[in-house]
Amino acid sequence: MIWKLIPIALLADLTACASGTRTDSSPPASSQTSSSAAPGSATTPSGPDCDAQPVQNLVGQKYSDSVGNDALRRSNSGSMRLLKPGQVMTMEYNAHRLNIILEGNGSISALRCG
Repeated sequence: MIWKLIPIALLADLTACASGTRTDSSPPASSQTSSSAAPGSATTPSGPDCDAQPVQNLVGQKYSDSVGNDALRRSNSGSMRLLKPGQVMTMEYNAHRLNIILEGNGSISALRCG
């Protein structure tokens, strides 16, 4: 019968480890500094915001460096990221980045900011 209590005891131990207790009344220093800054500004590089609308005519074209540079300039982006089929990508949002999504044959299937 005691073996049925082992999962409950383990769950209680994990819960105790996961919930941190604070004895002082002041909030953590990181929350004080982050509240004065705009959300995401610590990790987002500064620069112009991306606008993917002017480059939507590139959908269907083969990607090349010159097409990428043209898209970067016309979208007013600070950076760009190429995404190939099956490629792992991070999900962080960057308002200054142009994402160029490619198909298997190298043609552009979508252009999005973020």
